[in-house]
Amino acid sequence: MSKKPTIKIVQYLWGSNNTAYRLTHAVNAAYCHRHGYPHCVKTFPPRDDRACLWEKIPAILDELHDCDYVFFLDADAFFYSHELTVEEELVPLLEDKEILMAADLASERIRFRQELPNTGTILLRNAPVTREILNEWNECSEDPELEHFRFHLFHEQEAFWRSVMPRYREHIRVLRDYYLMNGYCGVFVRHLMSLSDEKRVRVLQAYLKERPNLFPENGMAFPEGLSQRYLQCREYETHLTIEELYGSID
Repeated sequence: MSKKPTIKIVQYLWGSNNTAYRLTHAVNAAYCHRHGYPHCVKTFPPRDDRACLWEKIPAILDELHDCDYVFFLDADAFFYSHELTVEEELVPLLEDKEILMAADLASERIRFRQELPNTGTILLRNAPVTREILNEWNECSEDPELEHFRFHLFHEQEAFWRSVMPRYREHIRVLRDYYLMNGYCGVFVRHLMSLSDEKRVRVLQAYLKERPNLFPENGMAFPEGLSQRYLQCREYETHLTIEELYGSID
């Protein structure tokens, strides 16, 4: 029997008043609690000279040690399935690569750049070349040719496409079957990219309404300000269709 790999789940959360992020935090903490993954949530202040999404890179670098893999999720991504595991579903898809990301597609209808990766969910192998890639990605925000993307809408993702992918493509796998680990209808991980906070909250509350026993009775700390009663959404009712929940980007 092969040894189970050690895997850390890493997130960067900034903005304590963002209800959607607090909900994804709680859902992901419950998933990690169930499967015994360390849930490494970074909350250090972002630099003031670039968008806060860039801080995912130092967050990952800070945890890429004492483990075999790191699985990073953006603050608006959550484990939709609590049955599936990272080592069984995602690690084999890395094959001989160091980094696995899904194609930049939100759904079959909302297709951004299907030939390029979305940087909202990333599986990384603990290897020297992985740290080299991350360091170059982090430093490219200082490149005068990429300075525009410090605060541009797609900031660190666009910089990754332009600076990192051309040099390290042989180390990166872009998963065309994006719906396993990304997108609005992901079967393992869902990523509520480009939605308003209000829509994200509605999606998450509908998700929790259908899973009243998602959270263990004890042994888990909940994010400050969110009671177990609220998380289980016992009083929340929704009659929204999938099209209404996911149908448009604000």
